[in-house]
Amino acid sequence: MVVPLADADARCGAKAANLGRLLRAGFPVPGGFVIDDPRAGGWEDELAPALRTLGPGPFAVRSSAHGEDGSEASFAGQLHTTLNAATPARVAEAVRRVAASGGEEATAYAARTGRPACALVPVIVQVMVDPDAAGVAFTRHPVTGARQVVIEATAGLGDGLVDGVVTPERWTLDGERAAGPPGAGVLTERQALALAEVARRIEGLFGRPQDIEWAVAGGNVWVLQARPITTTPSTATRAVTAAGRVLVAGTAAGPGTAAGRVRLITGLDDFGRFTAGDVLVCRTTSPAWTPLLARAAAVVTETGGMLAHAAIVAREFGIPAVLAAEGAMTVLADGRPVVVDGTGGTVTAADEEPAR
Repeated sequence: MVVPLADADARCGAKAANLGRLLRAGFPVPGGFVIDDPRAGGWEDELAPALRTLGPGPFAVRSSAHGEDGSEASFAGQLHTTLNAATPARVAEAVRRVAASGGEEATAYAARTGRPACALVPVIVQVMVDPDAAGVAFTRHPVTGARQVVIEATAGLGDGLVDGVVTPERWTLDGERAAGPPGAGVLTERQALALAEVARRIEGLFGRPQDIEWAVAGGNVWVLQARPITTTPSTATRAVTAAGRVLVAGTAAGPGTAAGRVRLITGLDDFGRFTAGDVLVCRTTSPAWTPLLARAAAVVTETGGMLAHAAIVAREFGIPAVLAAEGAMTVLADGRPVVVDGTGGTVTAADEEPAR
Protein backbone atom coordinates (compact mmCIF):
# COMPACT_ATOMS: atom_id res chain seq x y z
CA MET A 1 0.00 0.00 0.00
CA VAL A 2 1.17 3.53 -0.79
CA VAL A 3 1.10 5.74 2.33
CA PRO A 4 1.59 9.55 2.19
CA LEU A 5 4.83 10.41 3.97
CA ALA A 6 3.01 12.80 6.31
CA ASP A 7 0.94 9.81 7.54
CA ALA A 8 3.89 7.42 7.94
CA ASP A 9 4.04 5.49 11.20
CA ALA A 10 5.85 2.45 12.63
CA ARG A 11 4.50 0.08 9.96
CA CYS A 12 6.48 2.13 7.42
CA GLY A 13 9.82 1.70 9.23
CA ALA A 14 11.60 4.14 11.52
CA LYS A 15 13.12 6.33 8.80
CA ALA A 16 9.74 7.04 7.21
CA ALA A 17 8.01 7.35 10.58
CA ASN A 18 10.57 9.93 11.71
CA LEU A 19 10.15 11.92 8.50
CA GLY A 20 6.39 11.79 8.93
CA ARG A 21 6.72 13.12 12.46
CA LEU A 22 8.99 15.92 11.24
CA LEU A 23 6.47 16.87 8.55
CA ARG A 24 3.63 16.95 11.06
CA ALA A 25 5.75 19.20 13.31
CA GLY A 26 6.31 21.66 10.47
CA PHE A 27 9.90 20.85 9.51
CA PRO A 28 10.84 21.24 5.82
CA VAL A 29 10.90 17.66 4.50
CA PRO A 30 10.62 16.93 0.75
CA GLY A 31 7.20 15.55 -0.14
CA GLY A 32 6.81 11.86 -0.74
CA PHE A 33 5.14 8.57 0.06
CA VAL A 34 6.01 5.13 1.42
CA ILE A 35 5.35 1.69 -0.04
CA ASP A 36 4.88 -0.10 3.26
CA ASP A 37 5.27 -3.67 1.92
CA PRO A 38 6.88 -3.88 -1.53
CA ARG A 39 6.63 -7.68 -1.39
CA ALA A 40 2.85 -7.46 -1.68
CA GLY A 41 1.23 -6.90 -5.04
CA GLY A 42 -0.70 -3.83 -6.06
CA TRP A 43 1.73 -1.01 -5.37
CA GLU A 44 2.75 -0.92 -9.05
CA ASP A 45 -0.79 0.19 -9.96
CA GLU A 46 -0.68 2.94 -7.34
CA LEU A 47 2.78 4.20 -8.27
CA ALA A 48 2.09 6.42 -11.28
CA PRO A 49 -0.85 8.30 -9.67
CA ALA A 50 1.19 8.77 -6.48
CA LEU A 51 4.12 10.17 -8.45
CA ARG A 52 1.84 12.62 -10.25
CA THR A 53 0.83 14.10 -6.89
CA LEU A 54 4.51 14.88 -6.23
CA GLY A 55 5.13 16.64 -9.55
CA PRO A 56 7.42 15.96 -12.50
CA GLY A 57 10.37 14.61 -10.53
CA PRO A 58 13.09 13.45 -10.46
CA PHE A 59 12.74 11.34 -7.32
CA ALA A 60 14.84 9.83 -4.56
CA VAL A 61 14.08 6.20 -3.65
CA ARG A 62 15.29 5.13 -0.20
CA SER A 63 14.97 2.29 2.28
CA SER A 64 13.02 2.40 5.53
CA ALA A 65 13.63 -1.14 6.76
CA HIS A 66 12.18 -2.43 9.98
CA GLY A 67 15.14 -2.21 12.35
CA GLU A 68 16.90 0.55 10.38
CA ASP A 69 17.49 3.96 12.04
CA GLY A 70 16.85 2.49 15.49
CA SER A 71 18.16 3.66 18.84
CA GLU A 72 20.73 0.84 19.05
CA ALA A 73 21.59 0.16 15.39
CA SER A 74 21.43 2.52 12.42
CA PHE A 75 22.17 0.13 9.50
CA ALA A 76 23.98 3.21 8.13
CA GLY A 77 24.74 2.72 4.45
CA GLN A 78 23.81 -0.96 4.47
CA LEU A 79 20.71 -0.67 2.26
CA HIS A 80 20.36 0.72 -1.23
CA THR A 81 19.41 4.27 -2.28
CA THR A 82 18.63 5.49 -5.81
CA LEU A 83 18.79 9.20 -6.59
CA ASN A 84 17.41 11.09 -9.60
CA ALA A 85 14.97 8.42 -10.80
CA ALA A 86 13.25 10.38 -13.56
CA THR A 87 10.38 8.20 -14.81
CA PRO A 88 7.76 5.90 -13.27
CA ALA A 89 9.53 2.90 -14.82
CA ARG A 90 12.85 3.93 -13.25
CA VAL A 91 11.16 4.53 -9.90
CA ALA A 92 9.53 1.09 -10.02
CA GLU A 93 12.90 -0.51 -10.83
CA ALA A 94 14.50 1.39 -7.94
CA VAL A 95 11.74 0.35 -5.53
CA ARG A 96 12.40 -3.31 -6.31
CA ARG A 97 16.14 -2.88 -5.91
CA VAL A 98 15.84 -1.05 -2.59
CA ALA A 99 13.32 -3.58 -1.26
CA ALA A 100 15.73 -6.42 -2.06
CA SER A 101 18.86 -4.75 -0.66
CA GLY A 102 18.99 -6.39 2.77
CA GLY A 103 21.63 -8.84 1.55
CA GLU A 104 25.12 -9.95 2.62
CA GLU A 105 26.35 -6.56 3.85
CA ALA A 106 23.23 -5.82 5.91
CA THR A 107 23.26 -9.39 7.25
CA ALA A 108 26.92 -9.07 8.34
CA TYR A 109 26.10 -5.75 10.00
CA ALA A 110 23.10 -7.24 11.81
CA ALA A 111 25.14 -10.19 13.05
CA ARG A 112 27.95 -7.92 14.35
CA THR A 113 25.52 -5.66 16.21
CA GLY A 114 23.32 -8.50 17.49
CA ARG A 115 20.27 -7.16 15.69
CA PRO A 116 17.80 -9.10 13.52
CA ALA A 117 18.28 -8.92 9.77
CA CYS A 118 16.04 -6.67 7.66
CA ALA A 119 13.29 -9.06 6.57
CA LEU A 120 10.94 -6.27 5.46
CA VAL A 121 12.16 -3.13 3.70
CA PRO A 122 9.47 -0.48 3.16
CA VAL A 123 10.53 2.01 0.50
CA ILE A 124 10.33 5.83 0.57
CA VAL A 125 9.86 7.82 -2.65
CA GLN A 126 10.46 11.57 -2.33
CA VAL A 127 10.84 14.62 -4.51
CA MET A 128 14.54 14.97 -5.31
CA VAL A 129 16.23 18.08 -3.90
CA ASP A 130 18.90 19.67 -6.14
CA PRO A 131 21.10 21.13 -3.41
CA ASP A 132 23.79 23.77 -3.37
CA ALA A 133 25.23 21.98 -0.34
CA ALA A 134 24.36 18.89 1.67
CA GLY A 135 25.68 16.89 4.56
CA VAL A 136 25.14 15.52 8.04
CA ALA A 137 24.72 17.09 11.48
CA PHE A 138 25.19 15.37 14.84
CA THR A 139 23.78 17.06 17.93
CA ARG A 140 26.57 15.55 20.05
CA HIS A 141 30.24 15.31 19.17
CA PRO A 142 30.59 11.70 17.97
CA VAL A 143 34.11 11.19 19.36
CA THR A 144 34.19 13.27 22.57
CA GLY A 145 30.48 13.17 23.45
CA ALA A 146 30.47 16.95 24.07
CA ARG A 147 27.18 18.84 23.80
CA GLN A 148 28.21 20.38 20.50
CA VAL A 149 26.63 20.26 17.07
CA VAL A 150 29.05 18.85 14.50
CA ILE A 151 28.22 19.53 10.85
CA GLU A 152 29.98 18.05 7.83
CA ALA A 153 29.19 19.56 4.45
CA THR A 154 30.01 19.16 0.78
CA ALA A 155 28.97 21.04 -2.34
CA GLY A 156 26.05 19.55 -4.28
CA LEU A 157 24.61 16.18 -3.38
CA GLY A 158 25.64 14.63 -0.07
CA ASP A 159 25.98 11.04 -1.28
CA GLY A 160 29.77 11.31 -1.62
CA LEU A 161 30.00 12.58 1.95
CA VAL A 162 27.92 9.83 3.55
CA ASP A 163 29.67 7.22 1.39
CA GLY A 164 33.05 8.51 2.56
CA VAL A 165 34.46 9.13 -0.93
CA VAL A 166 35.00 12.86 -0.25
CA THR A 167 36.54 14.58 2.74
CA PRO A 168 34.00 17.15 3.92
CA GLU A 169 34.14 20.63 5.36
CA ARG A 170 33.54 20.46 9.11
CA TRP A 171 31.91 22.90 11.54
CA THR A 172 31.71 22.56 15.32
CA LEU A 173 29.08 24.70 17.01
CA ASP A 174 28.91 25.37 20.74
CA GLY A 175 25.93 27.59 21.44
CA GLU A 176 26.37 30.62 19.19
CA ARG A 177 30.09 29.98 18.68
CA ALA A 178 30.97 28.41 15.34
CA ALA A 179 34.36 26.94 14.48
CA GLY A 180 34.80 26.17 10.81
CA PRO A 181 37.36 26.29 8.02
CA PRO A 182 39.26 29.51 7.32
CA GLY A 183 38.07 31.56 4.36
CA ALA A 184 35.18 30.88 2.03
CA GLY A 185 33.87 27.34 2.07
CA VAL A 186 30.81 25.22 1.36
CA LEU A 187 28.83 26.89 4.15
CA THR A 188 28.91 30.38 5.58
CA GLU A 189 29.00 30.80 9.34
CA ARG A 190 25.42 32.06 9.21
CA GLN A 191 24.30 28.91 7.37
CA ALA A 192 26.15 26.68 9.84
CA LEU A 193 24.46 28.42 12.77
CA ALA A 194 21.05 28.08 11.10
CA LEU A 195 21.61 24.35 10.48
CA ALA A 196 22.70 23.88 14.10
CA GLU A 197 19.49 25.55 15.29
CA VAL A 198 17.38 23.25 13.11
CA ALA A 199 19.33 20.26 14.46
CA ARG A 200 18.73 21.29 18.08
CA ARG A 201 15.01 21.73 17.40
CA ILE A 202 14.87 18.23 15.92
CA GLU A 203 16.63 16.88 19.01
CA GLY A 204 14.01 18.65 21.09
CA LEU A 205 11.20 17.02 19.11
CA PHE A 206 12.57 13.49 19.52
CA GLY A 207 13.96 13.99 23.01
CA ARG A 208 17.42 12.50 22.36
CA PRO A 209 20.61 13.30 20.40
CA GLN A 210 20.12 13.08 16.66
CA ASP A 211 22.00 12.17 13.47
CA ILE A 212 20.48 14.36 10.73
CA GLU A 213 20.95 14.47 6.97
CA TRP A 214 20.22 17.87 5.45
CA ALA A 215 20.43 19.84 2.21
CA VAL A 216 20.45 23.54 1.35
CA ALA A 217 18.85 24.55 -1.94
CA GLY A 218 18.17 28.14 -2.99
CA GLY A 219 18.80 29.34 0.55
CA ASN A 220 16.26 26.91 2.04
CA VAL A 221 17.15 24.12 4.47
CA TRP A 222 15.65 20.67 3.83
CA VAL A 223 15.67 17.82 6.34
CA LEU A 224 16.29 14.50 4.58
CA GLN A 225 16.62 12.15 7.56
CA ALA A 226 16.72 12.13 11.36
CA ARG A 227 17.62 9.18 13.54
CA PRO A 228 19.02 8.64 17.04
CA ILE A 229 22.77 8.74 17.55
CA THR A 230 23.47 5.11 18.37
CA THR A 231 26.85 5.33 20.12
CA THR A 232 28.71 7.20 22.82
CA PRO A 233 32.50 7.51 23.20
CA SER A 234 32.44 4.80 25.87
CA THR A 235 31.53 2.22 23.19
CA ALA A 236 35.18 1.61 22.27
CA THR A 237 36.71 -0.01 25.35
CA ARG A 238 39.99 -1.49 24.16
CA ALA A 239 43.03 0.44 25.35
CA VAL A 240 46.47 0.06 23.73
CA THR A 241 49.24 2.57 24.36
CA ALA A 242 50.01 4.51 21.17
CA ALA A 243 53.60 5.50 21.97
CA GLY A 244 55.43 4.80 18.70
CA ARG A 245 56.35 7.11 15.84
CA VAL A 246 53.35 8.68 14.12
CA LEU A 247 53.14 7.28 10.60
CA VAL A 248 49.98 9.03 9.39
CA ALA A 249 47.37 11.30 10.94
CA GLY A 250 43.79 12.10 10.00
CA THR A 251 40.32 12.72 11.37
CA ALA A 252 39.57 11.07 14.71
CA ALA A 253 36.34 9.28 13.82
CA GLY A 254 35.95 6.28 16.12
CA PRO A 255 37.25 6.56 19.71
CA GLY A 256 39.61 4.12 21.38
CA THR A 257 42.87 2.47 20.43
CA ALA A 258 43.68 -0.93 18.98
CA ALA A 259 46.74 -2.76 17.67
CA GLY A 260 46.97 -5.00 14.62
CA ARG A 261 48.74 -5.65 11.37
CA VAL A 262 48.04 -3.40 8.40
CA ARG A 263 46.04 -5.02 5.62
CA LEU A 264 45.92 -2.87 2.48
CA ILE A 265 42.64 -3.49 0.67
CA THR A 266 42.08 -1.99 -2.78
CA GLY A 267 38.96 -3.90 -3.82
CA LEU A 268 36.82 -6.99 -3.53
CA ASP A 269 39.61 -9.20 -4.89
CA ASP A 270 41.66 -8.47 -1.76
CA PHE A 271 38.99 -9.59 0.72
CA GLY A 272 40.41 -13.12 0.95
CA ARG A 273 43.66 -11.70 2.37
CA PHE A 274 41.89 -10.09 5.32
CA THR A 275 41.85 -11.95 8.65
CA ALA A 276 40.17 -11.16 11.94
CA GLY A 277 42.16 -8.63 13.97
CA ASP A 278 43.79 -6.94 10.96
CA VAL A 279 43.75 -3.16 10.61
CA LEU A 280 41.70 -2.33 7.50
CA VAL A 281 43.53 0.34 5.46
CA CYS A 282 41.86 1.52 2.25
CA ARG A 283 41.10 4.51 0.09
CA THR A 284 37.46 4.51 1.21
CA THR A 285 34.85 1.95 2.17
CA SER A 286 31.43 0.98 0.88
CA PRO A 287 28.61 -1.17 2.26
CA ALA A 288 30.21 -4.16 0.51
CA TRP A 289 33.10 -3.82 2.96
CA THR A 290 30.93 -4.33 6.06
CA PRO A 291 32.05 -8.00 6.48
CA LEU A 292 35.64 -6.70 6.80
CA LEU A 293 34.70 -3.98 9.29
CA ALA A 294 32.92 -6.64 11.34
CA ARG A 295 36.26 -8.49 11.78
CA ALA A 296 38.70 -5.56 11.84
CA ALA A 297 40.68 -4.33 14.85
CA ALA A 298 40.46 -0.80 13.43
CA VAL A 299 39.90 1.04 10.15
CA VAL A 300 41.99 3.73 8.42
CA THR A 301 40.86 5.45 5.21
CA GLU A 302 42.36 8.13 2.99
CA THR A 303 39.08 10.01 2.54
CA GLY A 304 35.89 10.64 4.50
CA GLY A 305 34.68 12.38 7.63
CA MET A 306 33.56 11.50 11.14
CA LEU A 307 29.89 11.50 10.09
CA ALA A 308 30.30 9.20 7.07
CA HIS A 309 28.60 5.79 7.10
CA ALA A 310 31.92 3.97 7.61
CA ALA A 311 32.66 6.04 10.71
CA ILE A 312 29.17 5.47 12.13
CA VAL A 313 29.45 1.72 11.57
CA ALA A 314 32.95 1.63 13.08
CA ARG A 315 31.65 3.35 16.22
CA GLU A 316 28.74 0.93 16.42
CA PHE A 317 31.18 -1.99 16.08
CA GLY A 318 33.36 -0.45 18.78
CA ILE A 319 36.49 -0.24 16.61
CA PRO A 320 38.81 2.78 16.38
CA ALA A 321 38.61 4.72 13.12
CA VAL A 322 40.91 7.30 11.55
CA LEU A 323 39.56 8.82 8.34
CA ALA A 324 41.01 11.30 5.83
CA ALA A 325 44.52 10.01 6.61
CA GLU A 326 46.25 11.32 3.50
CA GLY A 327 48.80 8.91 2.03
CA ALA A 328 47.84 6.00 4.28
CA MET A 329 47.84 3.50 1.40
CA THR A 330 51.41 4.52 0.52
CA VAL A 331 52.96 5.08 3.95
CA LEU A 332 51.51 2.06 5.77
CA ALA A 333 53.17 -1.13 4.58
CA ASP A 334 51.03 -4.25 4.28
CA GLY A 335 51.58 -6.50 7.29
CA ARG A 336 53.22 -3.86 9.46
CA PRO A 337 52.16 -3.83 13.16
CA VAL A 338 50.56 -0.50 14.08
CA VAL A 339 48.47 1.11 16.78
CA VAL A 340 45.40 3.05 15.63
CA ASP A 341 44.28 5.84 17.95
CA GLY A 342 40.75 6.77 16.92
CA THR A 343 40.49 9.38 19.67
CA GLY A 344 43.63 11.27 18.67
CA GLY A 345 43.44 10.53 14.93
CA THR A 346 46.86 8.91 14.53
CA VAL A 347 48.42 5.66 13.36
CA THR A 348 51.72 4.88 15.06
CA ALA A 349 54.39 2.25 14.57
CA ALA A 350 54.16 -0.71 16.92
CA ASP A 351 57.42 -2.34 15.76
CA GLU A 352 59.91 0.27 16.87
CA GLU A 353 60.80 2.31 19.94
CA PRO A 354 59.29 5.78 20.25
CA ALA A 355 61.54 8.69 19.34
CA ARG A 356 63.46 10.27 22.25
